[in-house]
Amino acid sequence: MAIARALINRPRIVICDEPTSALDVSVQSQILNLLQDLREELGLTYLVISHNLAVVEHMATRVAVMYLGRIVEEEDADTLFSSPKHPYSKALLESVLTPDPSLGIPDTHLGAAYPNPLDMPTGCRFHPRCIDVMPHCGQIAPQKIAFGDGHVECHLYDENRGKGSLAS
Repeated sequence: MAIARALINRPRIVICDEPTSALDVSVQSQILNLLQDLREELGLTYLVISHNLAVVEHMATRVAVMYLGRIVEEEDADTLFSSPKHPYSKALLESVLTPDPSLGIPDTHLGAAYPNPLDMPTGCRFHPRCIDVMPHCGQIAPQKIAFGDGHVECHLYDENRGKGSLAS
């Protein structure tokens, strides 16, 4: 019913905020397949907001990874899922559980400390949890670095390696 209401005015773009949360796997699959069919039939563009990486991988042609309100990496879906650049994107993909119990719970090296979004870290917002942190990451915000058809915000890919001006 919600899908029908969203499409009644024939929009060109539909925002799907956690479209399959709280649904069992078989219903999730049906909804995602319906959305894919409707995209083809009606020429829709979807903006899918989700924490479920399987949903994102199934639905997306482009992906933007956000951390504390910043897009830290944006890329076409195939490239991002096969070779993520930002340490947070890598940790997200490494955190996906597998059905093989012998593999155990993945260690993403993110630690247990979570930054306070009301008191943002200085410099790179991800630096307190980053496995690749460098001394300047805590003082200087990374710039947007273009990569192919996307970008990443990380000092690891900056030729100047944080030698720019201090973040404001």
